[in-house]
Amino acid sequence: MPNCPNCGTWNPEDKTLCWRCQTELPRPEPPKKKRPNFLGFPMWMWILLVLFFVVTTFSQCSFIGVPPT
Repeated sequence: MPNCPNCGTWNPEDKTLCWRCQTELPRPEPPKKKRPNFLGFPMWMWILLVLFFVVTTFSQCSFIGVPPT
C-alpha cells in the first residue's frame, strides 16, 4: 500500500490508519472494469457477426423468385 502522506512510513495493505502517526491513509482506487471480450473481439462484434450469418442464411433459404418443383 502507499506510504503515509503525512510521515512517509510504509503501511501494510489492510491498514486504514498509519501505524506511526495515526493519519488516515488514502483508499486504493478500485480496478477499472474491463469490457467483456470473447476471443479478442467485443461482444457487440460477435452479435453483429452472428446476425449477419443468420440473415444471409435465411434469405438464401426463403428466396421467393424460384417456383417450387
